[in-house]
Amino acid sequence: MPKNLWKILDYEKYEDYITFSSIDSIFEQEIDERIVYIEDLKKRKQAYGICGECNEPGTGEYWCQSCNAKRFKDNLKNWTSGNEIIDEFMQQSQLNAVHHTKYFEWIPFENFRNVTHTSSDGYGNFYSAEWPNGCINSWNIENQKYERSTNCKVALKSLYSDIRADFFNKIKSHLQIHSFDIIQCFGLTQDPGTRDYMMVLEYRDVSFRYS
Repeated sequence: MPKNLWKILDYEKYEDYITFSSIDSIFEQEIDERIVYIEDLKKRKQAYGICGECNEPGTGEYWCQSCNAKRFKDNLKNWTSGNEIIDEFMQQSQLNAVHHTKYFEWIPFENFRNVTHTSSDGYGNFYSAEWPNGCINSWNIENQKYERSTNCKVALKSLYSDIRADFFNKIKSHLQIHSFDIIQCFGLTQDPGTRDYMMVLEYRDVSFRYS
C-alpha cells in the first residue's frame, strides 16, 4: 500500500506550490527565495516531500499534479455543467492543477444549504450558502480518497446565463494568483431556477470585495 511521504510545509521557507520558470526567473529568485521552480526537483522534494504513488517530488503542499490529473480525468464522465465551453475550461484547470487552489470543480446546486440572497450589483446577485462537502484539500493516499474542508460557508456570485469571454478572464485570475488578498474560487454551479451560472467563492467579511 502506498505511504504518506509528504512533508509538512514550512511557509516561511517555501511557497505553497511550484512556479513555472520565465525570463524573469533570476530577478524573481532574488526577490523571494521561497519560490520553488518546477524543474528544481531537489527543492521540490525539500519543500513538499515525495508522492507515495509515483515517487516524484510534489508540485505543491500535499499535492502531485500528475497523479491528481489521472484521478480528475477518470472522474470527467461523472459531471457536466451543461455547457461544453465551461466543461473544457474546468477540465483543463483540473488536469493542470499543481495545488488544490489551482483548479475548479463543478458543484451541483443541490449540494448547497441555506442559500440566502445578500446583495446585488450591476453584474449579478450575491448569496451566502453552506457547503457541507467542502473543497478538496489533498488526496489521502492511505485511505484512497480526497480530504475536504467540510461544512464550508461560501459566497455565490451569479453571472447570468450569458457566459462571455470576460467571464473566463475574470475567473482565470483566481487560478493565476493565490494569496490572502485574493478570494479563492472553488468552482462553478448553476441556479436551477434562473439557469444563471454562479461562481462559488471563499466567504469573506463584507469588507472584502467579490470582484
